[in-house]
Amino acid sequence: MIKKIAVEQLQAGMFVHDFNHDWKDPCCQEHDPNGFRGSRLIHSDEDVQHIIKHGINTLYIDSSRGKDVEDAQTAQEVMAALEAQMHALADDDGEFSPLKVISFEEEIKQAFAAKARARQIVGNVLEDCRMGKQVVLAPVRDAVEQMAESLFRNPDAILSLSLIKKKDEYTFMHSVNVGVFLMSFCRAMEMDADKIISIGIGGMLHDVGKMRTPDAILNKKGKLTPEEFEVIKQHVIHSKKILEDTSGIDDISLKVAAQHHERFDGSGYPLGLKGDGIDFYGQMGAIVDVYDAITTDRCYHKANSPHFALKRMLDWSKHHFSQELYQKFVHCIGIYPIGTLVRLKNGLLAVVIRPNKESLLHPVVRGIINSKTKKKIPPTELDLMSYKDKHQGGFTIVGSEPAEKWGVNPARFLIKPQLAN
Repeated sequence: MIKKIAVEQLQAGMFVHDFNHDWKDPCCQEHDPNGFRGSRLIHSDEDVQHIIKHGINTLYIDSSRGKDVEDAQTAQEVMAALEAQMHALADDDGEFSPLKVISFEEEIKQAFAAKARARQIVGNVLEDCRMGKQVVLAPVRDAVEQMAESLFRNPDAILSLSLIKKKDEYTFMHSVNVGVFLMSFCRAMEMDADKIISIGIGGMLHDVGKMRTPDAILNKKGKLTPEEFEVIKQHVIHSKKILEDTSGIDDISLKVAAQHHERFDGSGYPLGLKGDGIDFYGQMGAIVDVYDAITTDRCYHKANSPHFALKRMLDWSKHHFSQELYQKFVHCIGIYPIGTLVRLKNGLLAVVIRPNKESLLHPVVRGIINSKTKKKIPPTELDLMSYKDKHQGGFTIVGSEPAEKWGVNPARFLIKPQLAN
């Protein structure tokens, strides 16, 4: 049985099923020399102390393969409790749901063009940095402004494009996605346009320092030595220095790049800042950086679905993020974010195509599969709010489903196939 325990309860003879630490460094886990991925038996007290020193607070054990903690919560109980907490967030009003100026269908082509241009510019900037050249801010600002304009016309369009993720373009698209999510986050909190642009620039350039990491380390296959891992973590310091030398950069952009790996309990890096010692925009950057990273397929982990990622982050927010700010992020993208495959009480499987400003629990969805018969149905758009007060409980969301289990690519039900490929 899989159970969640506090790290203080860990002892030799237990079998760790999941170290529960994607929050630690979602961009560098492929090379983590500590081996805190996958599962393994704990052999000694020295192993336990090493795990505690790494900053892990909670983890999951498999009691069928090692020692047990009898009164520990099962993984199912933990997920059920987190689901209830997520639903409780929906009791707040909808102040974080911005109005749309034009329809999704009208905006998607412009959003795609804006994001494609941003990806090209990020690629150019990173290559220039690799060659030792200074960052030229003007094209980055232009790309961010173009994405911001799309966001203001219809935020769902450009956010839906975060579902288009190619493994070979992770560095580029992660930078663009972080910028888009941060801008959406700011807009949802009704910040002014200048701040939205500044935080978007910070998101686009937050990992620029990786281009100053030696190729032999950055591109090394397999685990790094502890010394090499310390070198790769220096990318945050490099990002800060590169941006400090960039003409026209402002403090908000700098804070995003310099503090996106800091954690609320002080376990982050490079400075080990704690609580409100982390700048507000740095805290936002940390939340968004982790969210995009853990919802992306990497060679060392399978992407979490958007809803499941939010549940995991809710759990981690007790230690690693501002809980208040994390809750505002949920209000921004929805309890069931765009692209989530959900199961309705009547057995219908549907893809969330846009949030609903009246209720986080009743998004607009597109029904695609009858899970009872396991047969596809013609895509059918349903506004779940319209069923809320009509005693038709069959259209209530009862949970999310792994898209791969059903052979579904959610992006294909949001945007045209040629954009989803």
